[in-house]
Amino acid sequence: MEKTKTRPLTSTTTLSKRQQKIAMKQLSSTKENNTSFRSAERNFKAKFTNPNMENVVDFSNLENNSIESNSKILLVELSENLYDLDKNLFSNFTTEKYSSKEENDFQKPLGGRQIAYSLIGHPVLPNPFTETTQRRLIKNTLCEWARKPNKTSLDPFYAMRDNESLFERHIIDLTNYSNPEHEPFYYKSLFQDTSEAKESFEYSENQNTKNLSATSSDLQIASSTETNNAQKHNSNESNKITVTEPKNSFYRQNHTATELLDSLRWTTIGNQYNWTTKSYDTNLQIPIHSDLVHLMTTVVRSISQAKIVGSLNEKFSNNMIINDYDYLKYKVEAGVINYYGLDSTLLAHVDRSENNMEAPLVSISLGCSCIYLIGGETKDDIPTPILLRSGDIIASCGKSRSSFHGVPRIFQNSSPSYLTNPEIIYDSETFTSSTDPETLRKDQKALNSDWKPFSDYIASHRINFNARQCDF
Repeated sequence: MEKTKTRPLTSTTTLSKRQQKIAMKQLSSTKENNTSFRSAERNFKAKFTNPNMENVVDFSNLENNSIESNSKILLVELSENLYDLDKNLFSNFTTEKYSSKEENDFQKPLGGRQIAYSLIGHPVLPNPFTETTQRRLIKNTLCEWARKPNKTSLDPFYAMRDNESLFERHIIDLTNYSNPEHEPFYYKSLFQDTSEAKESFEYSENQNTKNLSATSSDLQIASSTETNNAQKHNSNESNKITVTEPKNSFYRQNHTATELLDSLRWTTIGNQYNWTTKSYDTNLQIPIHSDLVHLMTTVVRSISQAKIVGSLNEKFSNNMIINDYDYLKYKVEAGVINYYGLDSTLLAHVDRSENNMEAPLVSISLGCSCIYLIGGETKDDIPTPILLRSGDIIASCGKSRSSFHGVPRIFQNSSPSYLTNPEIIYDSETFTSSTDPETLRKDQKALNSDWKPFSDYIASHRINFNARQCDF
């Protein structure tokens, strides 16, 4: 792991003074009637001035946090160490490397158990993964877990391939770039013929869905996208939901995988989510990869019955359970993989599309660092900004499931070097020793000599993936 971690640098725009003046005037005019959450979003989204980072909570550099930020942090004793549960996925870490210079003894692991953090009811585990695990997770989120029958944000616009993900096709074209006999595959736009598109993407009102309340999680990923990919369409013949023709001409043209890569916003896994109806389609219960199920159930087991044992400066006499959900009841039934570019954002929302709002919602970050805003039950509650780095795990438990949250900023040049430097090679001892030799060889090759396409991508992107239990 990298020993020294600094806060990511923010870069200002190259706007002229006149353009900056106009932008500031527009910003001032929009401040009226702003909610607290919206004000925080505007602060971190600002491109023509550096955002105010004063009260950002950085769990990897507690000594650099403001007094106000550290006062919000609570220490959490996990019920079981992640490293003890799976030594191949997790490193043998403690919070000693994250805690302040003047730490108290009780900040160290208690009784051999791992200490994490809590912020407003959200357990936070600063990167517990090995470096090879992070590489493997990036590969999975771009390849294995992104294949059909799971759906992506590009499915409403293009005829996607059945046997490979978009990134896997990108690698094939990239590898054969200098081969004169290689012809890149072009994904056909479904909107070259509008009638064909409508026929392909109509959903019957009688389709077997569970109607769930409120907004979906992660629906508005990447506000920079210029498409309106799904709207309700009323017909005299029948009530159906159709995908309307995109306004952006880009989506009406055929493209290679490389050309489409930065337009990939999300992949839905497991129970497929209908972004229009805000419901899970029970006809599309797609099996979830066993590696993903194992990872998420392990994390949930670790935070099950986790206790708040103190603040950064004080040990509490009475310990409060932060997550009382029985991990034996937990099932990974659905999830979303989000792909963020440097200009992507996720606006304030609440995850409330699941019938089961008691089970923890676990989210894992990879690649570039981001600002993650945690608010309250309304947008008028002042949110707390967290700096999430690659490998960080955050969970929403209990009442915190109803909290507004969002991602207003991705930081450039913030992805760790063990992900962005393809020259870093890992020997066989770093990989799972229980695998057979052929599997081990393929794994090493994928995460070593074949890593460059992934390192190029993750150097300027953030990947976030989460898992949720839909029903009881």
